[in-house]
Amino acid sequence: DLATHCAQSLAKGMRVIAQGRLQQRSYQAQDGSSRTVIELQVDEIGPSLRYATAQVQKMQSGGYQGGNANGGGYQQPQQARQQSQAPADDPWGAPAGEPDF
Repeated sequence: DLATHCAQSLAKGMRVIAQGRLQQRSYQAQDGSSRTVIELQVDEIGPSLRYATAQVQKMQSGGYQGGNANGGGYQQPQQARQQSQAPADDPWGAPAGEPDF
């Protein structure tokens, strides 16, 4: 899903902000030399808003939504979830898969 969302939202040359984990791996090249690369395993990515604006559209998906079932990387207490109400035009106001009415 992340790759699809990136392809639909980002274009070549756009400034992006990525969050993830650096991983180092070594391998032997065809010429026999040892090579080491450092790669970023991306968890989150989005457009940089330094020189641009963005319009957010929540995607409906039954797949993995992040750190837990409520779609984020943190656990919000049940009582706080019931009390907080997002504005009707907030694209993040309801968990994915539920209608926004």
